[in-house]
Amino acid sequence: MVLNIGFVGYTLCAVLFYALCVQLLFQWRGRLNGVFFLGFSFITAVWSSLNAYAAFIGNPFSFIALSSELIRNLVWIVFLTQFIYLQNVQHKQSQILKYVSWLAYGIPCLLLVTLIFQGNNDDVLPWLTLLGYICTALIGLFFVDHIYRCANEEQRKALKYMCIGIGAMYLYSLYLYSDALLYNQVDVQNWQAQGFVYSIALISIVLTLIRNPTNESSVNISQSIMFYSSAIVLTAVYLLIMALGGYYLKQIGGEWSSILSTIFVFASLLLLLVLASSSHVRARITVFIDKHFRDYKYDYREQWLGLIRALSSSNDDDKLESRALKAITDMMNSPGGSLWVRKNQQQFAPITQTGMSEIENVLESTDGSLANYLENWQWVVNLMEYQTEPEIYQELELPEWLSNQKDVWLVVPLMLQLKLYGFIVVLRSKSKKDFNWEDIDLLRTAGRQVAIHLAEQRSAMALVQARQFEAFNRFSAYVVHDLKNLVSQLALVVKNAEKHQHNPEFMEDAINTVDNAVDRMNRMLAQLRSGTTSQQSLEVTDLKAVLMSVVSDKSNGLPIPNLSHSEESLFVQANEVRLVSIIGHIVQNAQDATDENGDINISCEKSGENALIIVRDTGCGMDQAFINERLFKPFDTTKGLTGMGIGAHETKAFIEESGGSLTVESIKNKGSVFYIKLPLFEPK
Repeated sequence: MVLNIGFVGYTLCAVLFYALCVQLLFQWRGRLNGVFFLGFSFITAVWSSLNAYAAFIGNPFSFIALSSELIRNLVWIVFLTQFIYLQNVQHKQSQILKYVSWLAYGIPCLLLVTLIFQGNNDDVLPWLTLLGYICTALIGLFFVDHIYRCANEEQRKALKYMCIGIGAMYLYSLYLYSDALLYNQVDVQNWQAQGFVYSIALISIVLTLIRNPTNESSVNISQSIMFYSSAIVLTAVYLLIMALGGYYLKQIGGEWSSILSTIFVFASLLLLLVLASSSHVRARITVFIDKHFRDYKYDYREQWLGLIRALSSSNDDDKLESRALKAITDMMNSPGGSLWVRKNQQQFAPITQTGMSEIENVLESTDGSLANYLENWQWVVNLMEYQTEPEIYQELELPEWLSNQKDVWLVVPLMLQLKLYGFIVVLRSKSKKDFNWEDIDLLRTAGRQVAIHLAEQRSAMALVQARQFEAFNRFSAYVVHDLKNLVSQLALVVKNAEKHQHNPEFMEDAINTVDNAVDRMNRMLAQLRSGTTSQQSLEVTDLKAVLMSVVSDKSNGLPIPNLSHSEESLFVQANEVRLVSIIGHIVQNAQDATDENGDINISCEKSGENALIIVRDTGCGMDQAFINERLFKPFDTTKGLTGMGIGAHETKAFIEESGGSLTVESIKNKGSVFYIKLPLFEPK
């Protein structure tokens, strides 16, 4: 007797539905809907078995096959109608639903009685029987549509795949018997394909059991059942492809067709055995099933929020490194571990640890086997797996310090983009029994987040240090600049002393200059002790006195500045010493840019609510590009080694800190004008 494709299809369908029955039976927790689902699955499995027998004996329309079809339809209708009530679906048009239900019960029963008393023709089904099958399929589709349309939004998400699966079965039955009614006979090939169609539709029904958000039926498909069911389906698909390939070779092979077909079938079966025996392939299938068909092991929202809370905690008593280590170990229910980060370009060093023996004076090379594996593969090293199957980890060689540690379980990479920033060693959990792809994905993702936070903290600390050095360097530059100006004044006194040392007026000016230099150096020493270049305490300052002090200081140079001041006294709120210094710097630059026969004029007047100080010279001048791009740029000087390039920058910064503004107008070879505006202050 020849084994046909119908026998394979119905046998596959029966095996899958029986497996589902076993799973439902073990997972059933007393709920009534679980009973109906179990009955639905069991009667479908029995129907598939009887059809497989009918296909095996070559009589698809035997009494057993036809009667099982009617009983299956009756049980399916019972399942659908009871499902409507048990799932609390809103009953719209309940009277119509009631009449359709009685009709659905009556048609299979009537056909079954007719079949029992009248028998059947093994070759041709009566048209009335075919019409009854068609009506039953239409009523089934009506119930499926009613279940989905009358469900609320949440129920639709849960029932969508079940409705698709059962609806697909009814649609195929409708197609099968409509075609038979049209041609007055059932197409044997369509009947044989029915087993495969139902097997495929079962996948959609299983998805409903897995994704049921309310978990009404308390169904949880076990990994083993899902694995073997998927393996059977994949094997069937593979065999079908193999059969098609063999058939194609027979068609095109000519006189070699039988030999080519035999070789192809043998090679295909051999390949199937090799794949089935491969632990790697089985692991890949298991991971695929777990990722796409089973509930997740973790509540990732809670895991992610917990990690972020741990890393962003503001508890100063608990450093970020300790919080990061604890967050990772807590995910795995581990008692402790150690955190290693990149110390420099050549080595990793432990920065915190807990629950494990002290690691002292141990550094891990960035070129070592462990670091290279973690960076290249970005994978979590399971040391228990490494001991039993080291070939999985390529050419990884554990460092001695890691091999000597007791109860070490995992090594988690901390990846910062594509570079290994560090790693975490996790001790063996006391409660965790299994470790799979979900744990690996969770640890890899958490490791990246930890690396980002650690790198951000290191960058922030480096930035703080850089700002401290920047402030110190700027402070030093200001002090050196002021010292340079004082040295220039004292050097000018010494130079003129040889010529005017017997002049009493010169000696008086020299003593005043030295006294002023001593006073300014004492103030600079006070700034050095306090470590600040700020305006210090604000005070009410008379601009006339400030400008007279500037003119007095700069009268030793040429050309001597001329001062013109309004009769009205103008006051501003600023540090007098610093104001004298920055205006003096402008005058000094004017003297450097102007010939001895040129002019430097200083004036002060009231301009609205501001005091306007104007310093005008007839020097070499500047172009607009220099003013815009270089004049106030720090450490940019035109004086060679004698200049530092921070005077103009300091002047502008001080004036703006005082609430004023500094603008410059200049014409090349004609001179420059500096306008200083400062807010007026009325003394009490």
